[in-house]
Amino acid sequence: MSRPLALDDARVAVLILRLAGPAILGISAHALQMVVNAWFVADLGATAIATIAIAYPVTLLVAALGYGAGIAAASQVSRALGAGDGNRAGAAAALGFWLALPAGLAVTVAILLDTPAWLRLLGADEALAAAAAPYTALATVGTGLMLVMIVGGFVVRAQGHARLSGAIMVGGFGLNIVLDAVLIRFCGLGTLGAGWAIVGAQVAAALAYLWVFARGRGALRLVSPRRGGPGLLGEALRLAVPVTGSSLLAAFAMALFVEAAAPYGAAAVAAQGIALRLTLVAALPLLGLVAGAQVVFGHAAGAGLPHRLRRALGFTVAASLVYGLAAGGLMIALAAPLVGLFAQEAETVRAGIEAVSVFALAFLPIGLQLTAAALFQAIGAPRRAAAVSLAAQGLALIPPLLILPPLLGYEGVLVSRVVAEYLADGLGLVLLLAWAAGARRAAGAARIEGRKALLMPAPHEAAYQGP
Repeated sequence: MSRPLALDDARVAVLILRLAGPAILGISAHALQMVVNAWFVADLGATAIATIAIAYPVTLLVAALGYGAGIAAASQVSRALGAGDGNRAGAAAALGFWLALPAGLAVTVAILLDTPAWLRLLGADEALAAAAAPYTALATVGTGLMLVMIVGGFVVRAQGHARLSGAIMVGGFGLNIVLDAVLIRFCGLGTLGAGWAIVGAQVAAALAYLWVFARGRGALRLVSPRRGGPGLLGEALRLAVPVTGSSLLAAFAMALFVEAAAPYGAAAVAAQGIALRLTLVAALPLLGLVAGAQVVFGHAAGAGLPHRLRRALGFTVAASLVYGLAAGGLMIALAAPLVGLFAQEAETVRAGIEAVSVFALAFLPIGLQLTAAALFQAIGAPRRAAAVSLAAQGLALIPPLLILPPLLGYEGVLVSRVVAEYLADGLGLVLLLAWAAGARRAAGAARIEGRKALLMPAPHEAAYQGP
């Protein structure tokens, strides 16, 4: 088992990249799995593509619980380790699982009791809901199992064990690819095969994390959340609830997208699904970079090192913007061949090229909102984190999506995406600049007041506190 990375490494950019590398590798395996899955499903026609697209918001209802609990746990673990409090770190890690798993089981059961009703609630018509229900039920079970991998990944990365998290992700999603090939293509199970592939892969990943934590290999030893000291649960909820809420809002916003595109036919819905999947694939390496940076943000905040935090932030903003411009530009340039991988019908291809180009334009500055959310989550500023996350995942999308389609038709559906993303990016930039200005003022005051001020724990400095 490899040793964890030294989170106090003076080479901040190198440390972020070393933390991000395995995360990017693991997340890229997820991206490859999504591409392969879409490639197999493309042979089944527009209805099958639409089935995968409409199922995603439903499964996101379950995954949202894992992201909220995992991000809260990662923030608390990294800051506790930065402050040298291993007992609180172990309690925070255990609390992450307690917040995610029981709630995830309850939501999964609720969806399984009447899957078509959930699909109709999130924008599907009767025919599509009936066709998509079997796959959605299986994908929901797989997502419930995925909660173990989501929370476990956040927890072990927060300790510097990026390779361990990356290895389990690569193994899990690699197995998913193999099962997709066997069940969809060779067994002829169609979208049902895709659903069973998710379940099988996530069973394996969950067992891997259970082994890791049971044997204490490369991970914190989990202890009762009660041993984490006062305020652990309250802080975790303040961090987790906005993230979970933003993911749920994203599911609602995507349902509005499907509903807005539905009057223009199955090709329009399928095009939205293709564009969304390609955008998610493009975003996954960037999410890996931000995941690595979040660990450094939290550790620096816990250790009371604002200068290190600012250096990490500057590098992450620059790197994420460069990546966004490069990836978005490639998506626009290669829209036609990319869509051709996932659709054969001429109408779907035309609509897909247009949707991918517009989604890519919206993707260009996305690093601003992702970095801002990661920073405020890492340092324990839940209100600012919530503002960015909620704007990015729906609040900025819903108004243009309600206003523009009646005025512009299908073009309005697509333009809504660009307007929403740029509003969220603008908000992220404003909050980052405000935080940086506050951090500079706090550093200046510390220099004037002397050494005692410099040693003040980071969570009590004004520069680290959200409104």
